[in-house]
Amino acid sequence: MTLLDALFSPRRVALVGASDRVGSLGQVLAANLADFPGEVVPVRGGESLRDVTGPIDLAVVSVPAKAVPAVAADAAAAGVTAMVVLSGGFAETGPDGTALQDELVEASGAVRVVGPNCFGIQNCDLPLNASMATGLPDGGGGISLISQSGAYGMAIRTLAVDERTRFAKILAPGNTCDVTIAELLAELSADPATRTLCFLLESLSDGRAFVGTARRTGVTKPVIVAKTGRSAAGARAAASHTAALASSEKVWQGVFRQAGIVEVGSGQELLDVARALDGQPHPAGNRVAVITNSGGVGVELCDLLADEGLTVPALSPALQERIRAMLPAFASPVNPVDVTPVWSRFAELYPALTDLLARSGEVDVVVPVLLQRAAMDAATAEGLRATVATLRADGVEVPVAVCWVAPRDARPNADLLQESGVPCFDWPARTARALGHAHRWARTRERPLPATRPVVPVEAPPALDPEAGATFLARFGVTTARSVACADADEAVTAAGDAFPVVVKIASAAHRTELGGVRVGLSSATEVRDAASELLAHGPVLVQPQLTGVEVAVGALRDPVFGPVVMAGLGGVWIEVLADVGFALAPLDRADARELLTRLRGYALLTGARGAGSVDLDALADVIVGAGDALVAADGVSEIDLNPVLATPERAVAVDWKVA
Repeated sequence: MTLLDALFSPRRVALVGASDRVGSLGQVLAANLADFPGEVVPVRGGESLRDVTGPIDLAVVSVPAKAVPAVAADAAAAGVTAMVVLSGGFAETGPDGTALQDELVEASGAVRVVGPNCFGIQNCDLPLNASMATGLPDGGGGISLISQSGAYGMAIRTLAVDERTRFAKILAPGNTCDVTIAELLAELSADPATRTLCFLLESLSDGRAFVGTARRTGVTKPVIVAKTGRSAAGARAAASHTAALASSEKVWQGVFRQAGIVEVGSGQELLDVARALDGQPHPAGNRVAVITNSGGVGVELCDLLADEGLTVPALSPALQERIRAMLPAFASPVNPVDVTPVWSRFAELYPALTDLLARSGEVDVVVPVLLQRAAMDAATAEGLRATVATLRADGVEVPVAVCWVAPRDARPNADLLQESGVPCFDWPARTARALGHAHRWARTRERPLPATRPVVPVEAPPALDPEAGATFLARFGVTTARSVACADADEAVTAAGDAFPVVVKIASAAHRTELGGVRVGLSSATEVRDAASELLAHGPVLVQPQLTGVEVAVGALRDPVFGPVVMAGLGGVWIEVLADVGFALAPLDRADARELLTRLRGYALLTGARGAGSVDLDALADVIVGAGDALVAADGVSEIDLNPVLATPERAVAVDWKVA
């Protein structure tokens, strides 16, 4: 039996800690399991899993923490496939709890463990409610949710009832002492009942495996993540530009985007996007048609859609004429299509316009804005439901999403739509945000998966040795500026020759910035001698030709969650002030490196802003690829800092580098 089957489709479940005491967790779990179609075997105080006759697929454990390792040993002896431990009092409580959790893992042997300190497991289709929540969300949906917040897992049923959202599976993994988030993603990605995967994450112990699986999964199923703990308090203190800029939030954002993961800002947004993507076609483009009876709300929605990279295009003259023939006088057929407050015709116009626009070939999404009387008219909702059903039956793959602006007593009409697979989003902001995410995911899935490219291990160079660092970087295609190390002023003058202007800098990358150890624009032997004489007080100096170009910072470091990552940003010495940087997992290919550059706010500086020529983006991307490859190849290297890399229309050259 697979892990997925044991957790979500067990044949026999043992409830360890079963109780008749009202209000106890054992009693709540017993009541929740009453609808399970398989066999539930209660294991009460004084009884053991070793005494149960026949196989047990899943053990649900709700005994005091100190008793759990013994239960795990019993489960291992009984051949239990998996167990979910709801009991708290483990690593979340401190060192003693961590030791007890280690004891649990050791005692469990081959038994796969979810938890401890978790909410439990739900399969809304089976049904299976092996959780502390009273009641299951409705089944029949394709949304599966993994939530590191148990309380959020319990709140999901409220949302499901309020917004008629249907789920497939729900699990809160707690302390993830054994079964990891990445494993759960891999299992659910192969689950036919799961079409949309949602994760509410606080941390990841297996970040690299998670994003790798997510990238493969995202080709066919969206992976949506709400990450908590994004504040600046999580940033590490470090001396280099690369590490100082590698806040947890920026690394997570960059790696998620590279993997095609839809990252959202809250649990509500997580489920809004899931509703936008689950159970209906995905948007083929960014063109949105808006149907409204309020000009103000329509304009606000258009502005918010534009913020998400979506357009509300003017419709063709021919299509406008067809719409104008349907509308009352003074209405607008342009887009937004404003039907005016012609209340008596809402039930006719909203469905008819939705059908016409969806079939027009001129838009990729249709958004009826149901506000006040339009929302309160049951006939309008019924007409829209029927129209969408006909569109789907006819193979029209244009999603329809309702922007809902209405009083609470009109909610039954929204329920009618959502139960039929037409999502309704409260107010324009939620509507635009959900559709923006849906569009971006649909575009991301079109990117080809990168080919597997092994990186051959190499020995790390001596830390902070500029000459050895340059030789090391050259092995990975990173070009560095020609540099001559000099121990006295005469050597510096000889190194400069007559190739002015030149730069003289302290050779030690560790202290150069703090000591003001760079002199630029030196145009004579005298200036070189004076600069070198001053800087030699701090050790050997380097003499380089002075180069020009757009200043880009490239770096690589070992992130504690994701392992080797690369960074690219604009600004040179101002990079920490501008903080215009992006991150991606290494190794990466040229396409990923170029996509990383497009994320920068100042990307236009690389492509020819204000009449300047475009830099060689492939050469710059190759520097990013090379920095990542170098870090992956050399276990002894913890960080690479190339700042600045000067990008020109012909090449990209690192003029300052640190390999540590």
